[in-house]
Amino acid sequence: MKKIISWIIGFSVIICMFGSVELMSFAAEQTEDIEKTQLGSTDTYYSYDADSKTLTISGSGSTPDFRNDSASQPWYLWRGSIGHVVVEEGITEIGDYFFYNVRALDFDLPSTLVSIGRYAMSQINSASSIVLPEGLVTIEDYAFYFSMALESVNVPSTVTSIGTSAFENCTALESVTFDDLYSDISIGRRAFFYCGSLDSVTVPKRASMLSYSFGFYSASKGSVYSDFVMNVYRDSPAYTYAVNNIVNYNIINEMEIVEGQSVDCTYYIDSYRDEMIFIFTPQVSDFYSFYSTGGVDVDCTFNDVLYDDNSLDDLNFTVSSYLEAGQAYYFTVNCVSRMSLGDFTVHLTREHQYDSVVTPPTLTQDGYTTYTCRYCGCSYKADFVSRTGVRVTGRVVLMESPDGSHENNLPVFGAVLSVGESNLTLTDNNGEFEFYVQPTNEKLCIGTAFSVERTFDITYDADMEMDLGDVCLVNFDYNRDGYINAKDFAVLRGVYGEYSPEDKEIYAAFDCNGDGKVNDDDFSYARNFLTYGKITQCIYD
Repeated sequence: MKKIISWIIGFSVIICMFGSVELMSFAAEQTEDIEKTQLGSTDTYYSYDADSKTLTISGSGSTPDFRNDSASQPWYLWRGSIGHVVVEEGITEIGDYFFYNVRALDFDLPSTLVSIGRYAMSQINSASSIVLPEGLVTIEDYAFYFSMALESVNVPSTVTSIGTSAFENCTALESVTFDDLYSDISIGRRAFFYCGSLDSVTVPKRASMLSYSFGFYSASKGSVYSDFVMNVYRDSPAYTYAVNNIVNYNIINEMEIVEGQSVDCTYYIDSYRDEMIFIFTPQVSDFYSFYSTGGVDVDCTFNDVLYDDNSLDDLNFTVSSYLEAGQAYYFTVNCVSRMSLGDFTVHLTREHQYDSVVTPPTLTQDGYTTYTCRYCGCSYKADFVSRTGVRVTGRVVLMESPDGSHENNLPVFGAVLSVGESNLTLTDNNGEFEFYVQPTNEKLCIGTAFSVERTFDITYDADMEMDLGDVCLVNFDYNRDGYINAKDFAVLRGVYGEYSPEDKEIYAAFDCNGDGKVNDDDFSYARNFLTYGKITQCIYD
């Protein structure tokens, strides 16, 4: 009787709302194909196949918002004759009034869809069911308002908001299910108002609800369907909604839990000793832990074994076991003490079984051990061992005066760094160097063809680092005879002028300031040394 009354009232409302002019628009039929046509200034398009009566929406991003008129909705005059709707991948939002009053038998929605706009699918009065894609986030106000043929709705786990009157007056709606009974979802005012065929619904534990969300057929009188039942968790907003609105309800105490999930729970005085049963079906055979945290004294029964705390101040439990993939396991949680009612959380995590592979340290890289789970393949690195080499860094600059000053920090390009018989590296264009060397008692030598080399002990800190900072180098023995005198001045004068980039390596020692030419500017750096005479390492002291 409830369904018959709902249908009669709903049909009467439809007639009053839309009248004969509205109904005439459904008599028109589109008999010719429509090629791909842009929708407004968006990157979305529509096309129509007249033989199959299929309207296709393609492109990317959001479709435009429409109004309920022929000026905005392209298929307004022949929407009643559309048989099928296909929304292709790439479409992310269906705009307001987009499919308003489209009488297609089916709507194929893409996995890229995240939002269904206001009145977007209102009064689609031929489709009995629509598959809402995983990834959908928002169902806006009035989205399916007065879609009176719709019989079932499954809400994906990704949906966070169902708007005001989103499914109001869906009078044939018999089934509403939620993929995730622990989702944070808001259910708007009158979201499922006047859904006379809906006998029951199981509401997610953390769902927030506004007035007349479920069960009502009259707001002004506060009338609730007498045979409608809400299945609710006792510590949930839905339970409070049912009690406050005198809606029939059943307490449910079972919940599917997945690997890595944490579930917040609350025990009240009237729920003391209520059992909560968590059902876990592992995807991979492995060792798992199910445990609680918080200030409530709880225990857990698993495989007929009671797991309880060991002392009065230890309130929580831990269950660890090897579980087979594909088999359902039941963890039954009880509140033990009236003195510790309140909030707690249960968690389910995997305990991995690892195989290890050692990567030994090298001169330049730290060693480590890679641990890989033999069941799931996940891995991590640990047990690091420092590299065997000392990392030596610094910068070679030109000594501009015998007093050791280098105020201009002019880089020395191509200086050779060696230890023993091995040349390790050259300084770069900025005079900088970095290399690795084994700890040794041999000296580090730094020099060029035009300088007396400098020597350093190999010392390092706890991180195997040795930073020499700025290293000054006398670089004016252009004649390469161990003296700096007029002969070097003659060599310097002989190479005055510009040089090509290809000759940089040859002229770098003469071009002290690195400006691409050898001239008096470079002589100004060398002149303090050109009468110096014999040079030895003591010049660096």
